[in-house]
This record gives sequence, structure tokens and C-alpha cells, in this order.
Amino acid sequence: MKVFEPAPGIKVYDDVFDYNQSSVIYEQCLDNEYRIGWKDTLFSEDQFLFSNWESGHWQTAMLSQNPQHFLFVLGTSEPFVEHIQDKIIKRSVINCGTIADSMSVHTHLGEGVMLYYANPEWKPEWSGETFFYDKSGKNIVYTSPYTPNRMILFNGEIPHRFNSPSRRAPKYRFTISTFFESSNDVQDTPSTLKEEKTEEEPKTTENKPEISLRNIL
Repeated sequence: MKVFEPAPGIKVYDDVFDYNQSSVIYEQCLDNEYRIGWKDTLFSEDQFLFSNWESGHWQTAMLSQNPQHFLFVLGTSEPFVEHIQDKIIKRSVINCGTIADSMSVHTHLGEGVMLYYANPEWKPEWSGETFFYDKSGKNIVYTSPYTPNRMILFNGEIPHRFNSPSRRAPKYRFTISTFFESSNDVQDTPSTLKEEKTEEEPKTTENKPEISLRNIL
């Protein structure tokens, strides 16, 4: 596994999973049921295809110790064990990006993010990059090409956005974003932008405990 830190508050892991593990994750992306409604910013007219997995889903998956469950595969990976094992996982979102999507620069205040690129194949000419900006949200400090089997740990307060796939790309660009309670290891670069909130899922009456992986593994 190759690990590097291209900018403050950003840590990149390449070749995270073996073939079987990455296939489990990709198959979940393909077989998933998606809804329209995820937004990068509260007032954006653009809404994306997404699937939401809450803390209760994480708890069930980790207790099962099922190597065929994509959340268990993610949760037992080296980046998750190193950085998220003692944190509270809030939710994971599978994003299904298409050529029709338009993305805005946004932040996730008070949260750390672990981003995973799930497509098994991707070429540079297919676009789909992730851009990270300085505090002003205007100047790019790091561009991550869409790189299969790559995880990016970053401070959610770093302004960022992703690029839509090109016309030559596969029909869908899959990423999995896991949001967890913020801590010092991802708070190197606080944002000065006005707070932008992402749309949250409707609350239910069921009590779903927020979990730490350490309490389960």
C-alpha cells in the first residue's frame, strides 16, 4: 500500500484492498438501490443519486464479521483501523455520479471524511477528479485523479468538489464517503467559508446508536 500526504489535512492510500475485497465493494455499488436527493449545498438545484448507510448499518455489519458485506470490508481496512476505529461513524454515502451531474465547492463542518473510489477501472481521459481548495475556496491545493482502489482521508472543512465523468467514461462513477466525528488528525486546515450544509436524510423515531469500531472489533 502506498501512502502519501499531498496537502495539510489530506492523506491518500493507494491499493487498499485485494481483488476479492474490492470486488465485494464494487458489486454492492452495482446492486444497490439509489434515490435522488443528495446535495452538496443546501440551496443547490442539483440533486444526485445516492444510497445512505447509517450508524446502525455499520454496527450490524461489523458484528456480523461477514467478509461479503462491503461495510465490514471497509471497516477492517488499514486506513479505517488507523484513523476511525476510535471515532463515531455518522453515516456512509454511496454516490452514483453520471455525466449529467454538476458539483459545487462545499465543506462538511465538524466532520472527518474517508473517501473511496470504487470503480475497478478508470482512465485519465474519463475525468471524475476530486479537487481540494484553499481556505478561500478559489485556489486548488490538490487534485486527485479518480484512481481505483484509492482512499482519501481528509478534514471535511477543506473546501472540495468532484468532477463529473466524461462522455467516454463508464456510465456511473461510484464513490463511498464515510463521515465520522472530527478529531485532531484531520483538523489541520479549518475553513473560513460560510457554513454550507448538506441535505440530511429524514429522521426516524428508531434509536440508531452512533458507533465506534473499537467497541465492535
